[in-house]
Amino acid sequence: MRVHFQVSGGIGSFPGLAAPRTIDVDTLAEEDRRRLKQLVDDAQFFTLASRIPAPRGAADYQTYQITIEDGSRRHRVAVCDPVDAAPLQKLIDALRAL
Repeated sequence: MRVHFQVSGGIGSFPGLAAPRTIDVDTLAEEDRRRLKQLVDDAQFFTLASRIPAPRGAADYQTYQITIEDGSRRHRVAVCDPVDAAPLQKLIDALRAL
């Protein structure tokens, strides 16, 4: 599994520092690999809409773009803060930590 993750926007954002990151999950330590795969499953990532709109009135929030490739499956999701779905927020937190 391969994850492409990019954070953009927000107060004090520096576009040059928002380069996308690619995480090859198969190269992670066993515990991290299992945890990340579980978070993807918990978030039901491959069933999410491609774009999850920001709440009305949201401004200066960060936007997360996540693309996950797993075998023949490939899905991209763009979501803005605040993320209402706790499982998706946990996935974003884990990706930020990596």
